[in-house]
Amino acid sequence: MEEAARFLLLLLLLLLISSSGVSTASSVIRTLPGFPRDLPFYLETGYVGVGENEEVQLFYYFVKSQRNPALDPLLLWLSGGPGCSSLTAFFYEDGPVSFNLNYSGGLPTLELNEYAWTKTINMIFIDAPVGAGFSYSTTQESYFMDDYKSATQTSEFMKKWLIQHPEFLENNLYIGGQSYSGIPVPMVVQHLYDNREGGGSPPLNLKLRGYVLGNPITDIHIDRNARIPFAHGFALISNRLYQSAKANCNGDYVNANASGQQCELNVIKMEELLRHINSEHILEPSCRVNLTRGENSTLQRSLMENPTEFLSRLGETPYYCLNEMFLLSEIWANDRDVREALHVREGTKGQWKRCNRTTLAFTKVVNSTVAYHRNLSMTGLRALIFSGDHDMIASYVGTQQWINSLNLTLDDDWRAWYTDGQVSGYTESYINGDFALTHATVKGAGHVTAAYKPKQCYAMAKRCDSLLLHAPIFGKSAEMTLLFYLTCRFLQYRGPFAKRRHPLVDSTVVSDIRRCLEDGVEFQGDLLNFRKDGSPLMNRLRLTPIYGDDETITHVIGIQFFTEANLDLGPLPGSVAKESTRSSDRLRSGFPSYPSVPSGNRNVCRGVCGLLQLSDEVLSVKILSLLAPREIASIGSVCRRFYEITKNEDLWRMVCQNAWGSETTRVLEAVPGAKRLGWGRLARELTTLEASAWRKVTIGGAVEPSRCNFSACAVGSRVVLFGGEGVNMQPMNDTFVLDLNASNPEWQHVQVSSPPPGRWGHTLSCVNGSNLVVFGGCGRQGLLNDVFVLDLDAKPPAWREISGLAPPLPRSWHSSCTLDGTKLIVSGGCADSGVLLSDTFLLDLSMEKPIWREIPVAWSPPSRLGHTLSVYGGRKILMFGGLAKSGPLRFRSSDVYTMDLSEDSPCWRCVTGSGMPGAGNPAGIAPPPRLDHVAVSLPGGRILIFGGSVAGLHSASQLYLLDPTDEKPAWRILNVPGRPPRFAWGHSTCVVGGTRAIVLGGQTGEEWMLSELHELSLASSVI
Repeated sequence: MEEAARFLLLLLLLLLISSSGVSTASSVIRTLPGFPRDLPFYLETGYVGVGENEEVQLFYYFVKSQRNPALDPLLLWLSGGPGCSSLTAFFYEDGPVSFNLNYSGGLPTLELNEYAWTKTINMIFIDAPVGAGFSYSTTQESYFMDDYKSATQTSEFMKKWLIQHPEFLENNLYIGGQSYSGIPVPMVVQHLYDNREGGGSPPLNLKLRGYVLGNPITDIHIDRNARIPFAHGFALISNRLYQSAKANCNGDYVNANASGQQCELNVIKMEELLRHINSEHILEPSCRVNLTRGENSTLQRSLMENPTEFLSRLGETPYYCLNEMFLLSEIWANDRDVREALHVREGTKGQWKRCNRTTLAFTKVVNSTVAYHRNLSMTGLRALIFSGDHDMIASYVGTQQWINSLNLTLDDDWRAWYTDGQVSGYTESYINGDFALTHATVKGAGHVTAAYKPKQCYAMAKRCDSLLLHAPIFGKSAEMTLLFYLTCRFLQYRGPFAKRRHPLVDSTVVSDIRRCLEDGVEFQGDLLNFRKDGSPLMNRLRLTPIYGDDETITHVIGIQFFTEANLDLGPLPGSVAKESTRSSDRLRSGFPSYPSVPSGNRNVCRGVCGLLQLSDEVLSVKILSLLAPREIASIGSVCRRFYEITKNEDLWRMVCQNAWGSETTRVLEAVPGAKRLGWGRLARELTTLEASAWRKVTIGGAVEPSRCNFSACAVGSRVVLFGGEGVNMQPMNDTFVLDLNASNPEWQHVQVSSPPPGRWGHTLSCVNGSNLVVFGGCGRQGLLNDVFVLDLDAKPPAWREISGLAPPLPRSWHSSCTLDGTKLIVSGGCADSGVLLSDTFLLDLSMEKPIWREIPVAWSPPSRLGHTLSVYGGRKILMFGGLAKSGPLRFRSSDVYTMDLSEDSPCWRCVTGSGMPGAGNPAGIAPPPRLDHVAVSLPGGRILIFGGSVAGLHSASQLYLLDPTDEKPAWRILNVPGRPPRFAWGHSTCVVGGTRAIVLGGQTGEEWMLSELHELSLASSVI
């Protein structure tokens, strides 16, 4: 049965592949020019098309593991550069073959690599980005590449490759790379992690387990800055000069000119001392010509035309320069027979360069991926970071610095790791919940670590799949820790959200277990553990090593006995709300209960209708005004007297004010025709939404220059537009007003003094009547976190900057809302390097000196941008949708989270779409996942969702309604007559008077049409 099921699964995947439009071409290579016989390993080359029309064709080399391809891990490997071919790794680092250095001319010969990683790992070597190696594009435009595009295309490559190779879907997947790959790899891992469960067409369930990085460029500033302390540690810089520079530069040697003349002089002198040092390996000779950077093209050309004399000495000299050895790949890959053997498409590549830095149209836009590592440290992945300890380009000093900035828990302190009984380097391990990161140095290695120390790197690679465990990778017997960490380690964390070992767990016992496993001796001891519900257990554990014929440990037998632990540890974090609910239930049960009246008893009023003896005024003010509008409508049908009372407009106003809040009723009173309509009808229409309708309105005036990505909000009956992205991404800072109460509404440019710096991707909100507040966005100098306030009714109007203390990180595409008419709340958004945020900040603008305050929460929803924040129920906020980046969410989200800011300790609660406790999928049809959408807060707490960026062919104008105050919130679709807009974006939509949502214009290609608007009227008074 299992074989039949497996066959059907493969057949289904093949059918999906044939209909998915995935364009790939692959060939099995059985011989390679320069290798004397048939290849003793499986080699496949091919192309995978990526991009909107698959115009980018990424070339790859795939080598199956020579041990057990079906069970061994799958590793996608990127070379650095950017622009270096994957043949760099294939020949010089971890691939199955390498060049014979006894070169005497002609085509270089190949030999098996004794220390190939492919002996135990399935490896894909990819030529990325486009323009590297044999990858190419069918359009000139697609050659223009940056870090974000490259990472996206690499992620797409990985998913499409797995679709074409479904037999590897069950293998543990890792992403790895060397050098500059430290930039794209974390981005690729983040993208694949976000989309690892289903999604796509066909759906894939990736078994993503971790990532591997060698000598990674991670943070440009940290890496460059670390060169100085690294050089000082190796006695390349005198202690006197180093201490002087350290004092004068305040530890910042990159921006020396900002620290004064003495700092600059110190740095110049240090750079002069290091100028002739080989940065890739400080003990190796400095290369006469840097062939990887395109310098001295005349010499390069002469070497390529007659390389024999230059290269013939590679196998004779006691040392060599890697850049000279790299010439062998240039000769080999430019041979016609080689290209035919590799099945390179003819005419797609001219001169092959190992590192294409002359014609590669690549823009480096990401300066740091530390934030990506921080995000990934919240997952259950494993990370291996290794450094050649003589590399000065991405030194271990800088690597340790950015790892320390992640604030992980040290799990295994700095110690040696061994190969054949000799110290191969040093290692330390960190954890954060289920995440584990190991940093290892390779003694004596440089920037291309495996090229200098292949044997040691091979030993490290054999242990690569141990990343699946929480165990240290570099113990004497790392595999022995499998039993302990899989059966015991996770039990040391109390509760599902605990990120660290419980403090009552004896760390000395944990150390004894690790020591016994590594030394191969038996362990017996007791250790505190916890059930999933947090109750304590005592684990009596015995571990016994089993030795094989060669006196090496092959297995560890473990026996555990659990007994109850008599410890009072209090409730689990997060269980307070449930306990409080149980307490209130117990309190409620203490009150006397009255027997219910039989439904058939028509004399009920004799016993309980003393209520009717109260005056109309008392009934209205003290009782009926406290009910909801729907309940008042029901009471009106009980008897004639209640019917007459509930016709009173003053009662309906009190009902609306108590149910919706005084601010909402104040806004509704300003609605044209509200008095004519009456509070009773207004309450009915806003409750039932029976009068809702779309209509299209043409307006005069113009918003010039043209723009997109502006932000709009309503002040009374006026729509205010500020900022936006002009032509050539020009940030705008002008203000336009549209008065909808005018007989002929038209856009008016408002002359406002002291405008904020131009920006787009910001938020614009209304506070305290006629005041506008702008926060954040992307400006000419980058991301912003400033706050400006404008009183639109002031004469003359002027922007005023609010210097709030302790501001949040600069960001764009965040979400904000206002509370109580005085407080600005900001959530999430996109920070530097494209990192998504999950924080929530509050700024009280009523204070004389406002202070930003981050709302502390034990758990936050996954980081996101393009979401919405809506206020309901007075001081409660609701978050919906957006572009989420972690947890089980995919790119677009339809999750709902709420927070009650009136609580002493506010916390996020999940309403729908998450595996968090208390989450439950509401009834009804949920909106498709989306971002940049519209969220309208209706009186009574309901939220109306429409528009935004939605995958597929969903209508942007389809309305979805959710009442988060219900015991079981349920989505429902609201069908509205009229002519809806084709596009509706959150930043270009606002709510006027609480009864109509104004959608500004529509988008046609790159142009925004602001001469028309669409209006969603929720009450008939505005029609």
